[in-house]
Amino acid sequence: MEKLTEEFRQLVRAIVQEELEREKAGPAKDPPLNQISIPGLTQKPLYNMREVRQLFGNVSRTTVYAWAAEGKLKPRKLKGKVYFLWEEIEKMLKEYIPGNRK
Repeated sequence: MEKLTEEFRQLVRAIVQEELEREKAGPAKDPPLNQISIPGLTQKPLYNMREVRQLFGNVSRTTVYAWAAEGKLKPRKLKGKVYFLWEEIEKMLKEYIPGNRK
């Protein structure tokens, strides 16, 4: 029993040490959009507001909501957060990026 108690203490110490090291490292940062990889998918199916703004060169939230009001992008709410479909974003990108307009 004493041996199990000592092993348990060592395990707890190791876990606490890992957590302290993570805390020192700071919060995890999201990878840049061009580095996101999901096996089996060529694109993410849904993008949040921050990601959509980044894709369009850091446009304002107001601009994205204006596009939604115009029907260019349709916001979808999941668990209280707003997301946009990649297909709609791709269509907008083709229109938005200079040189891609027809």
